[in-house]
Amino acid sequence: RLYLVMSYYYWIDIIWVPICYYGVHKKHRWWALAFIIGSIFLTRIITETMIYIGYPHGIMGLSSSHVHTRGLFISSFFYMIFVLIAHLSKKTEGIIFFAAALSIFFMIFLVASLSMLL
Repeated sequence: RLYLVMSYYYWIDIIWVPICYYGVHKKHRWWALAFIIGSIFLTRIITETMIYIGYPHGIMGLSSSHVHTRGLFISSFFYMIFVLIAHLSKKTEGIIFFAAALSIFFMIFLVASLSMLL
């Protein structure tokens, strides 16, 4: 039973895929899906690396929360910002939208990596 709850918890960020798909305009949907799926994989890679090297609560041990929980909160915060900005930028060209998605992707990487240190 605990395994079932943990497996749902591990995949809870997949809920952002349909939210992002329907939350942005039609011409930006594929860019947005690529951003969300890439960010989900990025968050998983960071958290699995931290768990694999033996630091499930961060390298410094200042926080008692699990690194996956921190990764979920950080990425969800940036997903909300991304969907809001993408929804409000209807007239944005494709390459500009891609650049915005890429910059938020790297912000997720930087903030999540720094939070894994704590």
